[in-house]
Amino acid sequence: MWAIAVPLIVFLVVVGPVWVVFHYITVWKRMKAAQRTQSPEQTAHEKEIVAGLTQRAKRLESRVETLERLLDAEVVEWRNRI
Repeated sequence: MWAIAVPLIVFLVVVGPVWVVFHYITVWKRMKAAQRTQSPEQTAHEKEIVAGLTQRAKRLESRVETLERLLDAEVVEWRNRI
């Protein structure tokens, strides 16, 4: 029984964590390499998409605020029902 337990414990305590760390270092390096290979057009397009999504989020937030003001005027205790 000890012949299996000792190597297993050593693997779990020493080899396992080192293996996980090196795995995620490799993943991180691959991601950085992929970012370097992106063209400026792709980056500009992604920035445009983010700007559009930000603008859309602001419009939706203003709509929600308007709806809340209308509900506050029409139904006084609507927040307590939720």
